Amino acid sequence: MLEGHQSIFFDPGHCIGCVACTLGCPTKAVRVRGGRAHVKPELCIDCGACIHACRYNAAKARTSSPADLKKFKVAVAIPSLTMYAQFGRDVHPAQVLRALKSIGFDSVYDMSWMCEMVAGATDAHLSEGKGPWPKISVTCPAIVRFVQIRYPDLLANLIPVETARELSAKVLRRKLSAEHKCDPGEIGIFFITPCTAIMSSVVNPVGLEQSHLDGAFSIAELYGPLLKAIKQGGPAEGDEEVSPAGLLWAMSGGEIAGMRNTNTMTVRGVSDVQFVLDRIEAGKYSGVDFIEAYICPDGCVSGGLTVEGRYAAQRSIQAIAKRLGGQAHVKEEKVRSLLREHFFDIEEEIRARAIKPIAQDLREAIARNRERAALLKQLPRKNCAACGAPDCGTLADDVLRGEASLEDCVFVRIDRLEKEAISRKKEVP
Repeated sequence: MLEGHQSIFFDPGHCIGCVACTLGCPTKAVRVRGGRAHVKPELCIDCGACIHACRYNAAKARTSSPADLKKFKVAVAIPSLTMYAQFGRDVHPAQVLRALKSIGFDSVYDMSWMCEMVAGATDAHLSEGKGPWPKISVTCPAIVRFVQIRYPDLLANLIPVETARELSAKVLRRKLSAEHKCDPGEIGIFFITPCTAIMSSVVNPVGLEQSHLDGAFSIAELYGPLLKAIKQGGPAEGDEEVSPAGLLWAMSGGEIAGMRNTNTMTVRGVSDVQFVLDRIEAGKYSGVDFIEAYICPDGCVSGGLTVEGRYAAQRSIQAIAKRLGGQAHVKEEKVRSLLREHFFDIEEEIRARAIKPIAQDLREAIARNRERAALLKQLPRKNCAACGAPDCGTLADDVLRGEASLEDCVFVRIDRLEKEAISRKKEVP
């Protein structure tokens, strides 16, 4: 099973303390201390930016192990829709599902139809729901954590519709435990994920007391065995079980492509997400109903744990969806019936992430702000990250918390040494 709350860790045997991960982190969650990178868990959103930035294979993803499959009577795989885009446009989803069974899973489940149902539930919620507007998708767990940490005033904007992967696992556990006449706990459900954020959502879910998933494997670690199994398995008999509308969720724009509501926006990538969320916080975009947001630059096809390049993956998804385009869609009345039964509801309120404050009350905060300003005057404002913090302001905050020293700054240290050298020269007769 996945252990701990973070899906990302740094291997001290590979880390050289180069600070690339520190500069790449959007929430300033990484510090380099003692020549090695460390994560501040309360700030990390598990977006995987540090894995992208690291050139020394020091930033790694924590996943389930093959031994975890043996802990359950029935081991089930729910592949991310991005998995279908890893083997080229001519490999059918049915071949991928069959290959998953051949490498050790007892059962597999395609969640494309659930994605289509969630799109319908989102449409229904937007037509029946109330503000504040715009509503923001919760499909990307890194976006949800980003809002919790940096934009707590926008928590009410997160749409209270559960993710397709969690709904799929909930339905599947009930169905398989009845079929196999066993306790629900004997069903092990594992997600095959393109990113670290979904891994973290399994062990530290938001909006759920406990995830309906039991673990996660990365697409990259299963790619080799699956490719071999696909080649040995031959052609598929058909793709009838896959929803073309749901399949498009593998890339940015796919979620809103399956909705009737066209008063929507898609935003992806850290800098663009920050740009849009800043403006929503300032009262902009209130005329938009729904925003689909992804922390990765092109949605899940550009997740850090994939193999195929994102442009080729998009091409494959579009080709497969086009080939399946004639299939029927989920019936709206079914979706609205399930919505009335609260099937799609997020179970718990999403709250802001608790971050240790620098000050406990207003008087202390004013005093600490003065101290911070004084510290910043002594720092070069170069934001070089050589100190192990991403910028001079963050180093000042770390100093105030007692987590760092002003002399962690190389420029402050050089200045002190120069002054000491001058002082010693003056003392020499």
